[in-house]
Amino acid sequence: MNPELTRIREQIKEVGDVRGQASSGFIPRWEKWGPYVSERGWGTVREDYSENGDAWNYFPHAHAHMRAYRRCEDGIAGISDRFQILLFAPVFWNGKDPILKERLFGLNCFEGNHGEDVKEIYYHLDATPTYTYLKYLYKYPQARYPFEDLVLENQKRGAEQREYELIDTGIFNEDRYFDLFIEYAKADQEDICIRIEAINRGPDPAPLHVLPHLWFRNQWAWEPNIPQPIIQMGGENYFIADDRALPSLKYLLFDYHLGPIYLYATPGSTPLFCGNDTNMSGLWNQPNPTPYVKDAFHRYLIHKEIKAVNPKKQGTKAAFHFFFDAIAPGKSQKVLLRLTKKKMDLPLQDIEKVIQKRKEEADLFYQEIQKRGPFKDKRFPG
Repeated sequence: MNPELTRIREQIKEVGDVRGQASSGFIPRWEKWGPYVSERGWGTVREDYSENGDAWNYFPHAHAHMRAYRRCEDGIAGISDRFQILLFAPVFWNGKDPILKERLFGLNCFEGNHGEDVKEIYYHLDATPTYTYLKYLYKYPQARYPFEDLVLENQKRGAEQREYELIDTGIFNEDRYFDLFIEYAKADQEDICIRIEAINRGPDPAPLHVLPHLWFRNQWAWEPNIPQPIIQMGGENYFIADDRALPSLKYLLFDYHLGPIYLYATPGSTPLFCGNDTNMSGLWNQPNPTPYVKDAFHRYLIHKEIKAVNPKKQGTKAAFHFFFDAIAPGKSQKVLLRLTKKKMDLPLQDIEKVIQKRKEEADLFYQEIQKRGPFKDKRFPG
């Protein structure tokens, strides 16, 4: 029996059993958590509250690390619950970029010679329909990311010329980059094992900061007197995120709360906390709603602003900061995490086994599906 096909059939039956019962609160069990996070939410019409409808200039990439989103959070290889109350995504820093690498960079429709265009190298490698297994690869340069070069060179080029891509900048010369593999595997419907592996493809040792982030989408800044959820330390190597103070989403016909969620991490990190609130002072020279705003981790790491993060170790945004000072050529470093509703004594013990099991199930699923395909050379290799 194919486990993934069994899960899909069960969910189809469940959906049929509750059809027409909109107030039941039914959410397909295996699909409650999934890759529902945009890789680039800045500049979109969903976050456009301008008077002239100019979404690109109203919310540019330069604002994204300082400005709270209302409708659509973003991140690299991120996951969230179905209604994006709580989100998880990895963040990286090579020690040279002017900002942490939280989301994909690209050109807006006025900057690219062929219009809007992402300027990154990344791959969605594997996924099952119920998101029991997900695998993503992001190629992160070890040198300073060429933000300005990409914009200026593409603006010089006409529509008849080819685009100036990230690889054209020479930043990947001599393979001086990290392969960053992010994998998710569900041990259960709300028990997600996470593995982040960084491989140095370059010829020299290179440093890397890895910051797995957990945060709540900001619902409290747009209406008065809405209580905030909270993320706080639960123990030496885990966070507890609790949304029960938030009112349920207005557009749902049923109560929706996640309840306490635990994020466990490999020992050896520094926990960081702030609020997922716009840095009003940094953007518009206005008073901040809280001293610990969205870009706190950027200022803490890059600009050494120790007071940017909350010393009480609580907030609506949190991260485990791992620093690898010199990953050797061809070698890797791993970070293991577990996002779950379960209070666990040994949460990381079986993560590798769960990931391997779900990967094998994903392979079996696609092998069975592709048996019906006409082209043998196009089949999943397994």
